[in-house]
Amino acid sequence: MSSKGRSLGQRKEKMKAIVKVEHQRMIFSKYKQEIFKKAAELSTQCGVDIAVLLCSPQGNTVYSFGSPSVDSIINRFLGENRRLDALRRELRWLEKQVKAEKERGKALDVARKKWEDYINGLGWEELLQVISKLEGLKRNVHAELQKKDAVAASASASASMSSANYGSPTEVIDDEITDTDCSP
Repeated sequence: MSSKGRSLGQRKEKMKAIVKVEHQRMIFSKYKQEIFKKAAELSTQCGVDIAVLLCSPQGNTVYSFGSPSVDSIINRFLGENRRLDALRRELRWLEKQVKAEKERGKALDVARKKWEDYINGLGWEELLQVISKLEGLKRNVHAELQKKDAVAASASASASMSSANYGSPTEVIDDEITDTDCSP
């Protein structure tokens, strides 16, 4: 159907900017009320939270409508953005970790290849010497771990005994100082 047969109210007019400032104000005021009314209806009928912000044509006034309130909706929106920002930062950190691990893996592959080449180039006697040195290294590492475990266990036991028997660590220190000062 062509636009010639329609009445004036049904004709589609092209959307264009309003040039006269007085007309802009009048249209803005009319549509502002309609937009806020539709937003209120949408909130009531559908149970949605909604916020509408409009700036006047001159840009000096901001009009707002919100259900339950503009502030609560904006704060919720900004809070979600903060969570997204935190997740993005964590993702970047994880990506750096993955990259570092890949580089570490490459370096380990190179070292393993060099080690294999070295071992494959050794004779029987040299292999026995390497095995002997590795077993000695294993014993030394095991002994050092046992020493560290013993020190940690004794420190833990003495800390639990001093707090159980004497109360706070300050009191234990005071008792020890008193005992040593009184000794002949």
